[in-house]
Amino acid sequence: MSAAPAPVRLAMCDLLRSIKAGLDAAGKTPTFVDGRARVFDWRSLLPMLTDIRSKLDPLIAARLRRRGKAKQALAHMEQQFATMRRSHEDLSLTVQIIYALINVGGEFQTSEEVLEQSAEVLIEFLEADLFVCRLRDASGEWINVAANTSHGSSTPILVRAMEESIPGHPVMQAVAEKQWSYVVSNNLMSSERGGESYDCVAYQEGYRSRLAFILRGHDTRPFGLIMLYSRSVDFFSHYDHSFLSDCSRIVSLTVGSRLEVGRDALAKAAGGMAHVGNNALSVIKNCLELVKEDMEAVVHTGTSKALREIGTGYDMRREIELIGCALGGAERLRGAIANLLSAVDNPRLMHYIRGEEVLDLDPNTCFGPEE
Repeated sequence: MSAAPAPVRLAMCDLLRSIKAGLDAAGKTPTFVDGRARVFDWRSLLPMLTDIRSKLDPLIAARLRRRGKAKQALAHMEQQFATMRRSHEDLSLTVQIIYALINVGGEFQTSEEVLEQSAEVLIEFLEADLFVCRLRDASGEWINVAANTSHGSSTPILVRAMEESIPGHPVMQAVAEKQWSYVVSNNLMSSERGGESYDCVAYQEGYRSRLAFILRGHDTRPFGLIMLYSRSVDFFSHYDHSFLSDCSRIVSLTVGSRLEVGRDALAKAAGGMAHVGNNALSVIKNCLELVKEDMEAVVHTGTSKALREIGTGYDMRREIELIGCALGGAERLRGAIANLLSAVDNPRLMHYIRGEEVLDLDPNTCFGPEE
């Protein structure tokens, strides 16, 4: 190489470095076509180096193609892993929400309290800033029954009642459509600015996005609304559609079941007490009316004569029987009240005359151990 001209010597040095880099890249060791070949001068060294360099190119290209395919496969696997991780996180969050909704409360509550406690679970797990709960009244309007913020700050003074006929309101439109279970509003602007919402007060208070869950019963008829608000734009858009749909169904199921159980318990208790109490009160009323009529007839004859009538013609036995009958009705009513208290731990059901199942509170009813 020292005998070669300077430009050739520089080219051979570049070839040696290129061959070394190519061997490292291809993961190969140099091989020669003829191991007995000998290099005597730079004129034979130059073509040999050029030949080795040219034979390395296919090996390097093949390895680069394999690396490219491996990178594509790795990118695809990373995408699948990200999808699986997001699904796992959504499923884990869904399970936590289910557990919290089922275990919320612990005592008999009104519809407003049930809805508010469920909203408190959602605002915590979905990291919202404000919740607003609405129930539909008998006239069909949606009444604001509860509202609170995540940190206990002041809440906006929202409109108390909202009609389903409000034009252009996204939540009210979703309520009218049976297939919608939630609505995400990522551009919560006031109506005068051409936005998609009529919740002007919430916008003026700094809230920019909303997630509304439409709670529906088995007949798909909506009975409640839980609306979550955030001060960030597009805050709820990162939640997956299937996750939000599952959340809406879960909330509808848990809240609806708790309301139905409460109403059913009240209906059974009221029906049982009405069945026993009406009969007992009718007996007491009839007996006391007869006693009252007898005594009024005696008193009507005059005080001195009434005293004589009591000793002669007044039927004392009849009055005693009537009073005893009234006392028996009162005792039956007292027993029904006692049975109502014990029914909390040991309820007994009976089929009422109208085919409805009510609590059996009659103290005169005897049941076997299995009944």
